[in-house]
Amino acid sequence: MAASEPLPHVILVGGDGRPSGVPRHILHLVSALKDQAVITVISDRDQGGYSGLDQAGVRHLIVRGLTNRLSPVHLWHGVSGLMNALSRNPADLIWIHARLLVLICRILMALRIWRPDCPVVFTHHGLPYGRGYHPVVHAICRWLEKVLVATCPTQNLVFLNHRMAGWMARDAKATRLARHRVHILPNCSDLRPLTRQRNPMTKILVMTGRTGRQKDYDVAAQLLSHLPENFRLLLCGPGTDDRDFQTHIASIVAPDIFDRIAFVGPVPDARIPLSKADAFLLTSRYEGTPIGALEAFEAGLPIILRNFDGATDLISKHPCGVLFSTRDLAKEAERIVDLLDHFEANEELLSKAIRHVWLETWSPDIFARNARALVCSVLNRPIAREVKPDYIHDVLVQHPDHCKNADDRVPVPPPYYTNALPSAENGSRQ
Repeated sequence: MAASEPLPHVILVGGDGRPSGVPRHILHLVSALKDQAVITVISDRDQGGYSGLDQAGVRHLIVRGLTNRLSPVHLWHGVSGLMNALSRNPADLIWIHARLLVLICRILMALRIWRPDCPVVFTHHGLPYGRGYHPVVHAICRWLEKVLVATCPTQNLVFLNHRMAGWMARDAKATRLARHRVHILPNCSDLRPLTRQRNPMTKILVMTGRTGRQKDYDVAAQLLSHLPENFRLLLCGPGTDDRDFQTHIASIVAPDIFDRIAFVGPVPDARIPLSKADAFLLTSRYEGTPIGALEAFEAGLPIILRNFDGATDLISKHPCGVLFSTRDLAKEAERIVDLLDHFEANEELLSKAIRHVWLETWSPDIFARNARALVCSVLNRPIAREVKPDYIHDVLVQHPDHCKNADDRVPVPPPYYTNALPSAENGSRQ
């Protein structure tokens, strides 16, 4: 940025302050943009999700009521508090992330109740409808998206991948979505090198994420009941240490299976459980681009994913992953055992190949470059391309080409920022 030009003020709006995907994504944005903009983060009270903001020197405004909760009074306090905070803090760009806040703020703009004086960016961390959602929620949210795309003033809509953008173009009609500016900004992970602390006598599957219908922890517990006795399940995330949740899990599996499950609770640093893991497990009904899975790539771990929309994209890039269905968990357990045996026999080669995919696709450097390009486009003002890296890899080694198909090379994607609207046909193939 030119020396005479002041840094733009960017406000990043999250919701829940507990450790989860949205706070981690916002922290990644802070790291990418902190040398290029003055940043303010607005969220509900911090419960560990935003613990890195003080170290980054970023202003953090607390607005109570931004946590997702279907209470009209709670929503009123949260939204009115957010609007007041935004009016008192003029910005050059407002960037909204939490799913419910994205929906409400877009409705306010469609009704012309909220008329911001600066560009507003909305990130869809996962489409609010689709396979895996409750049928009623799916129908309502799909209809709402069609209406909002058709009636909202021109907006900047960010998707985590081309596939999600293509589905939105298909469902809301590409000609209507073309009224808006579409951007693609994939997630990233930034664990940095970690020291493995595995126990050779056990196989530990790690799963991260808050409890609730989306993650479907019931399937994880039931899958464990079909795995050999040396397998353990480590459940990490908000709510996993809750007594009611643990009582529920105890009611669906035998006592000896329950004893093989560790309920960790919120984990601000994913390095701790992943350092003990033999594989990463994700049993979600639906996802965007889950940061937990990207962290498993960075850690060089096998991944075991339920067949949710988009899981095939991740598995196709992974040299040692498996996609499973819930129809026959006993059969799927056998495949998982085979997968981990194969990984153990070729660990050094496979781990390097897995980390290489992460480095070329979801590393902080790539994310920072794309995030800065997005902000530059939205603000229509130059932002310096080169910034100091905020993480250090001990050594970058040469990695062999290795993937499930020996004729294919590890994919190197094109730049993920785009200002062009993907067609529904092309997006559906991503």
